Amino acid sequence: MLIPAIQYGPWSDVRLRMTKVVTQLKRGAPLNELMTRDGLVDTDDHPGNIVMARRALGPVVNFHVFAPLRPAREAMFDIRVEPPPKHIDDGIFEASLETPWGVLGLLSHDNGPWVWPAERHQAFLAAALRFWEQFDAVGARYYFTGRPETLWTMPTNLRFVLARMGVATETLNAPLPPEGPRALLPHAWAQA
Repeated sequence: MLIPAIQYGPWSDVRLRMTKVVTQLKRGAPLNELMTRDGLVDTDDHPGNIVMARRALGPVVNFHVFAPLRPAREAMFDIRVEPPPKHIDDGIFEASLETPWGVLGLLSHDNGPWVWPAERHQAFLAAALRFWEQFDAVGARYYFTGRPETLWTMPTNLRFVLARMGVATETLNAPLPPEGPRALLPHAWAQA
């Protein structure tokens, strides 16, 4: 899977890069252009885990996919500053849906506020399902706490959205069928 080079490295380096990205996002710069300016790196060719939460940081080289969405959200909705215009917030969300790495960022438990509004659930779910095979193919390299695991075993916003759509907790906690999360849609009240 291809992930922006800007998200790869020790957290101290990635954090500095994200500070610049967040500043530009707040001004309305396009997310995908900012994130891919330095190119993409393939997870198959580079070591490291795919870090899904800011709490899992350190000096080790990893893919920090929760950024820039979490730091952008914190900066844009800081109570000490005027919130950004709705079109900037919506634009970042919509751009995130266009790429696997953008959807991974939205899947991050840390980025829940980006997908909590009910009007965003269908678009998010459709994007997560569209890229699921790529996510699953990476295997047990997703990191939240403890040891790396598969993406389905992580606390993600996909589980949140499926639960809000009526998929029972027991179903969400069961092993994922070979067909992936799409197999859970018949258990939802609202069909995707």
